[in-house]
Amino acid sequence: MAAPSSTAPSTVTKATGATKPARTLDTLLPVPPKENLTTNFVLEEIIAQIDLIGDEFPAINIPLLKSHLWDIKNRNVNPELHLRGFLKVFEKTQVYKDAYAELDQDTKQSLDIFVKGGGEKEVLARRGGAFVLPPSPAVTSHFKELERRVEGLFGHGEGEGVNGTNGTNGVVANGVVKKVEDVEGLPRIFEDEAETRTMEVHARTPFHNWGLSVENTPLYTFIPRTIHGLTNLVKYASANGFRVRCAGYRHSWSTIFSADKQILISLLNLEEVTKIPDPMSIEPEKGLVSTMDGGEKIEGNEFMTIELVEQVGGEALGDGEVKATQGKQLCRVGVSVTNEMFRRWAVKGNKWSLPVDVILVEVTIGGVNGPICHGAGRQNKTVNDYVRAVEYIDCNGIPRLITSPAHLRAAAGHFGLLGIITHITFELDPMSYALLSPVKPDIGLAIPPLARTDIPIALRKTWTDAQYAAALKDFENRATNDYYAEWFWFTRSQQAWVNTWNPVPEESGSVEYPSPFLTFMQWIEGWLGQIITSNPIFQAFPGRWQAAILSTFGMVNLPPFEFSEFSQNKTEVIKCTLPNALHFRRGIQNMRVRDLEFQIPIPGGKDGKPDFDVVRRAWWDIIKLCYEDDDCPMRLTMEMRIMGDSNLIMAPQSGNRWGTASIEVLSIMDAVGDDEWVPFLQQVADLWLSYRDQEGALLNVRPHWAKEWESINMRGLPARQYLKEQAYKDAIPEFKSVLADIGKGQGWELKDIQARFSNELWDYMIYS
Repeated sequence: MAAPSSTAPSTVTKATGATKPARTLDTLLPVPPKENLTTNFVLEEIIAQIDLIGDEFPAINIPLLKSHLWDIKNRNVNPELHLRGFLKVFEKTQVYKDAYAELDQDTKQSLDIFVKGGGEKEVLARRGGAFVLPPSPAVTSHFKELERRVEGLFGHGEGEGVNGTNGTNGVVANGVVKKVEDVEGLPRIFEDEAETRTMEVHARTPFHNWGLSVENTPLYTFIPRTIHGLTNLVKYASANGFRVRCAGYRHSWSTIFSADKQILISLLNLEEVTKIPDPMSIEPEKGLVSTMDGGEKIEGNEFMTIELVEQVGGEALGDGEVKATQGKQLCRVGVSVTNEMFRRWAVKGNKWSLPVDVILVEVTIGGVNGPICHGAGRQNKTVNDYVRAVEYIDCNGIPRLITSPAHLRAAAGHFGLLGIITHITFELDPMSYALLSPVKPDIGLAIPPLARTDIPIALRKTWTDAQYAAALKDFENRATNDYYAEWFWFTRSQQAWVNTWNPVPEESGSVEYPSPFLTFMQWIEGWLGQIITSNPIFQAFPGRWQAAILSTFGMVNLPPFEFSEFSQNKTEVIKCTLPNALHFRRGIQNMRVRDLEFQIPIPGGKDGKPDFDVVRRAWWDIIKLCYEDDDCPMRLTMEMRIMGDSNLIMAPQSGNRWGTASIEVLSIMDAVGDDEWVPFLQQVADLWLSYRDQEGALLNVRPHWAKEWESINMRGLPARQYLKEQAYKDAIPEFKSVLADIGKGQGWELKDIQARFSNELWDYMIYS
């Protein structure tokens, strides 16, 4: 069959604005029968049929791509060799060249050494045994394309800013508290009492979140560095009728951000958050200073501080005094501190650690706290549950402190509605050391289904009753007892990746994980992942091809790396600090994704134990769903973490006495551009919201506030209406009551904080 003509029509994707080729292979190739929709079969299909469009993409090394896919298909797996090979496959493409051109010279040389065959010794030798990584060039390049798209939508570029004095942006002029005046259309907000330094501000800068699901144009975007500056900013907003919302790395997909013609506070500078810095960077923080108490701070930024404290609160501060539980430690952290900065501090000090955290390191502490984020493990609650004090600027521009446990049930997870958070005090655990021993079992045994017929025919293997019984016992033990409990399934893969572990107090035998070279490898994987998914040939592939390549790419690069009959019976134990285990993967940030996550209550069984049948059903319902469409909109992975409940009023885990199955589906931007993603999310939601307990009552299944829940219906109602009227019908009044009680003691009412800190979403959800 002749190759398609180079004049084949193209389309512009709604998700990215990029031009992509028409899906020619969708019309050339017959749809495989469902029993053949496995990674292995699709890899064979790619190897056999990619030449149909090979002439269209002369920059792609097709023979080399086929060779590596063949080796992986035949279980001849070496992550380093395959990563090097995939780089060579794409290195002559324009996307690769653009990304490579933006690297600094040292990184180019390190990458060149690796591509030419250099391993750990050679790559690290020129770095003195370490590797300093730059911001992600692939994403930087992608943002350049996005800026052009935004310019077309809004009629201007990145907005206006001003260059100031004293090492900051701004204009020195009369104080805003005296008289509000504009210079070149920009308000002057002083950051210090002496009125010598003004806050960095940008006018009409288009905002877009990381997942490209939210965009708007705030009138002003401010980057504060002092508490005094924030108090002036809130007073300015009050005097001029503006609403104020915050953003960190912008990793939320829902509309929790600021709005058109309002004020956005960026916790980090705009260059950082729009270029999406690589989370693997081990480059020292600029201006980092160690403090006498064992903490750290960034000079000149009061919101980038880590401080060990003996107590918080007290009558002098207008709130109750809080001390740490015996054997633990209070730690006051600025909201602009990143997870990477906190991870480095914890590992370097080797004394204290947060007990739980999200995997990402390129998020701010404020960004984790705002939408009530979580980790894993049935004994663990959300990250917010370990908050012991909240400091914020109220609607009157006054710094406030909250330590009351009754008030923290709302204040420790308030979505920015209470005010502008400046610092959060956490209770830390003594440092411990995780024993990582991930495995890659057959999908049928990772989480055994309720019935063998639940396994799609393409994934079925012959397992005995005894094997199923042993696998079920292993799953329930991990889910019930392990400190950290997490399962991954990459679309159509024959295996799952199971990452559950427990910590020990002894440091002996602990290693740096990931190692410097593995960190380098992970950086390349993320860098290359964006190059692959942005490449025209990848966008010309059928969805099943995309899923198979990403599934292969994902599983090959997760430990343990050696394969044994593709069932991954081999195991290894990695002992590392608990923070490094929580942040085991660094590089996933580089490839933009879409994400829907629900928190499913685990009901209690008649035996007085958790009933994991609902968990098994939720897992397999999605696997079966992924076989209803050969293209499969979920082209990345399904992830599930077992965790506990929460004391936070508005946490979706609240009330889940027996634990929570936190389960999510992720895909690439191309699935959104093909208009397949949102209909798929509706199917997922319909399944997960249908579950009942053993008494027949519907479970209170609720979405993660930060994920993609607004576009779907829930139990026959628009998502917002369902959450307001059913899922949170009791929680919302209680939440408002606690906020009102806080206001009584601080001199404001609910209408005051709504006017200053709400947006359209929260107006409906909380105040309507």
